[in-house]
Amino acid sequence: MMRRQMNSAVHRRMNVLLLLDDGVSMAEIARVLYLDEGTVRAHRELYEREGRAGIERLVYEGRSPEMNARQEQILVAHFSGRMVANVKEFCAFVEARFGLVYTPNAMTKHVKRLGFVYKKPKCVPAKADARVQKRFARNVLRPLMRAANADQPLYFVDATHPAYTGRAAYCWMRKDERCELKSNHGRVNVNINGALCWHDRTLIQLQVDKVTSAAMIALFEKIAAHHPRARIINVALDNARYNHSRELRAWLDRPGCRIKLRYLPSYSPNLNLIERLWGFFKKKVVFNKYHPTFADFRKSIAAFFRTIGSHKKALATLLTDKFHFIGHPSPGIP
Repeated sequence: MMRRQMNSAVHRRMNVLLLLDDGVSMAEIARVLYLDEGTVRAHRELYEREGRAGIERLVYEGRSPEMNARQEQILVAHFSGRMVANVKEFCAFVEARFGLVYTPNAMTKHVKRLGFVYKKPKCVPAKADARVQKRFARNVLRPLMRAANADQPLYFVDATHPAYTGRAAYCWMRKDERCELKSNHGRVNVNINGALCWHDRTLIQLQVDKVTSAAMIALFEKIAAHHPRARIINVALDNARYNHSRELRAWLDRPGCRIKLRYLPSYSPNLNLIERLWGFFKKKVVFNKYHPTFADFRKSIAAFFRTIGSHKKALATLLTDKFHFIGHPSPGIP
């Protein structure tokens, strides 16, 4: 508890109790912690009287008494599943419902103890259906992943379009410093069409002017050339229009074509493993990075793919068969 405690006053109380438990005298504790014996004795009496709750409780100036356990349960139930923009919303609810006045600082510490955190929500497609995704993963995707080998490889295919401009992202920095990220004007992108092989984690990628049916055919030809002896090559990909075009369908229907497309459920980027690779790629090349010229940007991209083997350990923990399912299930779907 002491190691997890962020408040210095509560931390000091716990320190006193641990030293008492070790058999250290009150006088010695007072000396080494620069306290008086009365304070040490008060901490011990507080713990004996009120236990852990008493030790963790702090009295804030201008605030009414603490919420009791029942009131805390009501607060948690009311705000669970909601996105609360400002801690003042908690304060207003508690004052209106229980007649207790909290300062924003006190409420922040209180709701943290109740399990609330301040973070950004994750944006997901509005029409995503978790139940459909689970069914597809169970019946189609995982069996293909278990069976994948050199004789019948499984590829995850999708494109990424990194923009030539600074893209700010979370990072660690000194709180007293203001960091500025330079950005470039315009909307210049590099279009990368990629295919990630599941069983050996190799990557095939082509940079194209635009992702079209012709670009997809070129990528599939490169995949097929990479596996001259494979009986069948399964390809998991999304439902973009060019992935259903007549031109692509005619190419797939040719005699001897070994490419078999496995369309992921609509609005399910979370099932496409190459999306994880693209996210890792952007962290290394795009996020919080400034490239003075477009040529420098392209060089940085090329360097990532050239040295992708150096990220083998990090990618091994990222590219797994564990999926996070997003969205709410549609009614009537088993």
